Amino acid sequence: MKTLILSESFKRLGKVKKSERIKYCGTFLTFLKNIETGKKKLETANFCRERLCSMCQWRKSIKVFYELSKVMDILEKENPDFVPIFLTLTLKNCEIEKLAETLDTIFRGWRLLFQRRKFERIIKGWFRSLEVTYNSTENTFHPHIHAILIVEKKYFKSDDFIKTEEWVQVWKDCLKIDYDPICDIRKVQKNKGKYKAVAEVAKYTLKDSDFLIKENKDLTDRLVDVLSSSLKGRRLYAFGGILKEIAKRLGITKIDNLDNTEISSEDKIREDVDKYIREVYRWSFNLRDYTKVKDPRLQEKIVSIISK
Repeated sequence: MKTLILSESFKRLGKVKKSERIKYCGTFLTFLKNIETGKKKLETANFCRERLCSMCQWRKSIKVFYELSKVMDILEKENPDFVPIFLTLTLKNCEIEKLAETLDTIFRGWRLLFQRRKFERIIKGWFRSLEVTYNSTENTFHPHIHAILIVEKKYFKSDDFIKTEEWVQVWKDCLKIDYDPICDIRKVQKNKGKYKAVAEVAKYTLKDSDFLIKENKDLTDRLVDVLSSSLKGRRLYAFGGILKEIAKRLGITKIDNLDNTEISSEDKIREDVDKYIREVYRWSFNLRDYTKVKDPRLQEKIVSIISK
């Protein structure tokens, strides 16, 4: 339902092709259903892959969470002396029209941060994600970075330990700003012997409730236009150091371009294909819900179209 609001906004902005892609995003879904268990696996779907699409963002967040969890599991197994820490880096809210240049500043600051010898020596690997929230009271955007940093266990008792005050000053210098930005750094605790909780940094880049304001079309169009152009071509998620090496071994080279259809590689159909039947669903704009396609010929036609 949220994609329809976004589609209408792009239509008003004159971006008809993009509007159509978003309108029909996820309108056809094909599942492979296990006859014995009844469990379904999404096989194909016509996702639009637009950065602001609510459905695609939701699917991408789940996929990134899953892939990051796999990387962290291997890190923990192969490098028991390494531990993760959470880092959040911010800067002042920016005016709506200044989002693009503010993102340039924050990404440039991130690159400069890891060019410093001390940080390059201490931090063995990292994963970062960008989040942009909208402050309706001030009518501003708040872009910030969530990151997982990998350090050695001895780091916390070493002379190289970096206090919050130092993070603030270094981040300030990297951003080249004249005020102290807010930085939050904290140790990650294990949950049931695992560090999987760190994968929570794979949260949505955007909250659709921030920029899809049904009762204010003008503001919606303004926010959608700026967000769409400002985020275009940017790497919203990225690996570095040892985490990048592990991700590469797993075949995760461009996490921003992950397939939205397949969530877990364990769900792949490897054998006993005869135990599965295909079910096709399509979205009814009148009923505002999915309906199962019962005509076998129409099913095959739909599967053929979206598989391309």
